[in-house]
Amino acid sequence: MLKRLFSISAFFIALQLFQMSAYAESRWYNDQQVKSGGKLYQQNCASCHGKKAEGTKDWKKRDANGKLPPPPLDGTAHTWHHPLKVLRGTIRKGGAPVGGLMPAFKDKLSDEEMDSIIAWLQAKWPDEIYAAWSKRNGAITTGGKTAAAPGGSLAALILANSKPSPVKGIVQTSLGGKYVYATADGRYGFVGDLVDLKTGENLTEGLRKKDRLAQLDRIKLEDMVIIPAQGKEKTWITVFTDTSCAYCRKLHREVPQLSKAGVSVRYIAFPRGGKQGQGYKDLRSVWCSKDRAAAMSIAKGVSKGTLGSGSCKAADAVDEGYQFGINFGIRGTPAIVMPDGEFISGYRPAAELLKKLRNASIK
Repeated sequence: MLKRLFSISAFFIALQLFQMSAYAESRWYNDQQVKSGGKLYQQNCASCHGKKAEGTKDWKKRDANGKLPPPPLDGTAHTWHHPLKVLRGTIRKGGAPVGGLMPAFKDKLSDEEMDSIIAWLQAKWPDEIYAAWSKRNGAITTGGKTAAAPGGSLAALILANSKPSPVKGIVQTSLGGKYVYATADGRYGFVGDLVDLKTGENLTEGLRKKDRLAQLDRIKLEDMVIIPAQGKEKTWITVFTDTSCAYCRKLHREVPQLSKAGVSVRYIAFPRGGKQGQGYKDLRSVWCSKDRAAAMSIAKGVSKGTLGSGSCKAADAVDEGYQFGINFGIRGTPAIVMPDGEFISGYRPAAELLKKLRNASIK
């Protein structure tokens, strides 16, 4: 009975995650609003909240007058807690009603311009943050019209994005990495794995692996830090990493074992704390270094040395890696993707990884 309850709970959790991904698929604003909002933001908001909406350093600490500095608006702070009406009201009335210092813009910006600024800010929010905001705040009103929160009918979403599954009369679709199977009329469905009971093959996991590899193909090798195999490369693993992560450092110390066995390690930057903190700064410095592999060892405490500046165009790969990781489903580091698309969350000893690789591809 207890096992059955766990299964039911898992179903509803998966269903909720699927619905949240649907919210993120359809946002209330359009590209023109984002473009216009970016210009308006730079003209009216950037001087306090930062050019990238990153907020003030130490924004959680009150100043000498007991006031809080301007917070980040890029989804890393509490902005996503508030419905569109409250966000508009804050721009319109300023911070005075709540004891803040933000000026009021009611006589400077129209409602449409305020919406455009909010659209530009929300375009910076990762899908999971926008989905949480959208689900939390229900109906959205823009331009005098009220519409239901993005997402629409779950059945309609499934059928609109579906294709035939290996089972006759059942269709399949994927939104936000969650697979859903349904009858062709959309009446019945389930979230989970489809298994061929004759062969024991998990057909859904096979689809996930293909999806992961397709996503990784979008990342250029020059945007990674690559620790090459010694001699002829036999295969590789892809690792989402952060320099401030203890287990990332532990894995990095074992990379020579992988390299010696003919395995290259491809690092994608994933600063766990987002675009802030020492880990983020160190990753940018690594990506700006002429010898990224050596810099990664310094940043992870494996080698001695000094990191250089993190101010260069190549460091944009750190920001892009973070956003890519969020969309990929990374929740912690290290996160390892094997050559066949298998996903491993967390640290694994080099010996275990090599055993997996030998069984799969290293002959």
